[in-house]
Amino acid sequence: MTNGTRAGRYVMLRDASGQRHAIALSAALALCEVEEGGTVLLLPGGRLLRLEAGLDEVLAWLSP
Repeated sequence: MTNGTRAGRYVMLRDASGQRHAIALSAALALCEVEEGGTVLLLPGGRLLRLEAGLDEVLAWLSP
């Protein structure tokens, strides 16, 4: 699986620890670039998802 692959209304992501996630395109409430590199997504319920990809790349994955 490649990060950013779409499956219906979901985008497939692999977090920094290697865990796979299928996130609804509308589920990301906020995106933050972190100093160490990568991006953190804020999901419903306050869950944080840390990705190794840069902010611009993650925005492209989540764009309609």
